[in-house]
Amino acid sequence: MTLAVRLGATPAAAAQKFMPKAQLTKFDDESKAIQELLNGKAHAVIASAPMPAFQALKYPEKLFLPLKETFTKEPIGFALKKGDVDTLNYFNNWITVRQADGWLAERKHYWFETTEWESLVK
Repeated sequence: MTLAVRLGATPAAAAQKFMPKAQLTKFDDESKAIQELLNGKAHAVIASAPMPAFQALKYPEKLFLPLKETFTKEPIGFALKKGDVDTLNYFNNWITVRQADGWLAERKHYWFETTEWESLVK
């Protein structure tokens, strides 16, 4: 099994950890890794989201996402001034409300699972 990965990136470390028997082909950027896959020289690309989803949308006849969830989880958070309980409370409540009303899931779908927004940023 040959996996294409970006040199020095978190997905490369995950591939080495979780698929130690795979042969890794490492590239300076992810576009070269995708080209390796499209050229049939790799079985898969391991890359940070949302790049794999965008590539599957761009090349639906050649690529697909076999997993519904991301391969690894990388926590992202807010840094707040120590002791600022009002801001902490605001963020915690905002996240709770936006998860409950589906807004965060909708935004994730729009920005990371479609290309509907592309014409707005070109």
